[in-house]
Amino acid sequence: MKNISVAFFLFFLLYLLSCDCCLAKIYKYKNKDGTWSFTDDASVVPDLKKAEERNSLRTELIKDLHKKLSETAPPKNKVEEARNATVAIKNSLGIGSGFFITQDGYILTNKHVIQGDEAMLNRLEKMLEQEKAQLDQESQLILKEQERLEKVKAFLDSQRRRAPADLLSLYLMDERNLDAYIARHEQRKEAFEKRLRVFDDLKAKMRGSYANQIVLIDNTELSVSVVLTSYQYDLALLKLYGYKCPFIEPAVPSQLEQGTLLYAIGSPLRLMHSVTSGIYSGVREFSGQSYIQTNAQINPGNSGGPLVTKDGKVIGINTWKVVGPKVEGIGFAIPITAALKEFERYLGQF
Repeated sequence: MKNISVAFFLFFLLYLLSCDCCLAKIYKYKNKDGTWSFTDDASVVPDLKKAEERNSLRTELIKDLHKKLSETAPPKNKVEEARNATVAIKNSLGIGSGFFITQDGYILTNKHVIQGDEAMLNRLEKMLEQEKAQLDQESQLILKEQERLEKVKAFLDSQRRRAPADLLSLYLMDERNLDAYIARHEQRKEAFEKRLRVFDDLKAKMRGSYANQIVLIDNTELSVSVVLTSYQYDLALLKLYGYKCPFIEPAVPSQLEQGTLLYAIGSPLRLMHSVTSGIYSGVREFSGQSYIQTNAQINPGNSGGPLVTKDGKVIGINTWKVVGPKVEGIGFAIPITAALKEFERYLGQF
């Protein structure tokens, strides 16, 4: 009996597999009289093929960012092609820049764009600690001066009319000076507490978790994921999944000659997808790392953007500049070769 049941089950399973089983697709369409109807017969639906072609084309256009951006922001030269592959990066820290380095959506940027500048944070923390120590010292001096004046006042009160006039005059002057000193101290303390609140907010943002959005040349905003941050360099690798992307091909910095025209692309001061020009000034070493020097303007918001040649090839990632009263137009970029080597596991060999 058991063998018959097994045999029947196998026969029934084979029967099901041999049947042409499918789910009917329901179509909604408008009749000539304007009323809506439903059917499972595709042949009676007017313009169905054209509608499906339009939907397919729309889906393809959205997914193919290279084609989409070429149509919405047609580039006139190679630098503008690189501009189309550059993105603004938005998060709770502000706005920085980055760029597609592969067609499948890998993006290079600076680590401080997505995490903040840890070294700057440490410097600010140290400065605030020193300021707090100075304010604490002032508070102790105020307490001691108040105690001294209270003793002088008690002595003057005990002497009444016999108190020396010069001592009374000195006491009144010291009291006015102390009041003025306390007022200045309270102002400094209030300013310090304001800076401390700003610092605590910045530290919370830098050490917290937050989403990263990219903004394309046509103002499209998309969410990206952090793949990896570099321990050695101020570099980070992001990824936009599911899109065919415009990307910038790398150049070899060592093949450049001094005086070669370069272009920095990014979003300085929220001026999205700006381009500034300068020249290749050479390679400099700082703290054991090599940087490309240029006089192309690099301002806040440019960080993480590409430094490209006139052929639209990237030679570096704009990272920092020298700031000072006697310094103007000295910027530095991490060589693209360093970034490609750092993230070779994901980007492959170029």
